[in-house]
Amino acid sequence: MSSPRVEDRRVRKTRKALREALAELLVEKSIQNITVRELADKADVHRSTFYVNFKDVYDLYSQMEDAVIQEISSILSVEYNFDTKTFFGVLFRYLADNKKICRLFLGESVNGTFYNRVSDLFEESCVDCWREEYKLTVTTEVLRPYAHFFLSGSLGVVGQWAAGSFERPAEEVVTMLAEIEDTFRLFIKTKFA
Repeated sequence: MSSPRVEDRRVRKTRKALREALAELLVEKSIQNITVRELADKADVHRSTFYVNFKDVYDLYSQMEDAVIQEISSILSVEYNFDTKTFFGVLFRYLADNKKICRLFLGESVNGTFYNRVSDLFEESCVDCWREEYKLTVTTEVLRPYAHFFLSGSLGVVGQWAAGSFERPAEEVVTMLAEIEDTFRLFIKTKFA
């Protein structure tokens, strides 16, 4: 009899295979044209195994999006601070470790719901960090448009990197984004402190 830990590992491996298979298929076609049969075949799992884990293809997609949002949220809560290069380094390691899925969510055909959710996460962290770092007394609502502007550009750079199959060295993109954020932070400090 296998231990629960082994079963957990198998479940994680199966779920990862299904997520990656869906990410690959979504590069070729829209979600409504993907069948459970072809998804299971691509992931090399039985259809019944798929249904043990997910109701349908949309459920898998939704759970993938939720998982990525949760993982990015965890990175933000632990790593987002005044050392922007370290933060972007950790974030980019996560993206590189999950290339297929991140390319799906951050590449050229970025899903609007995902973009809005991740943008909201970053906006809150960004505004909170600026307020704390510079002891700003202006309201969150005053800072939010600035954070949105900065994050739209940053997410655009990340999306371009993902759409280019992550060919540009991550360290180069990390350095560029850290420099841009440091410059933007100086602007926020000068304008509001």
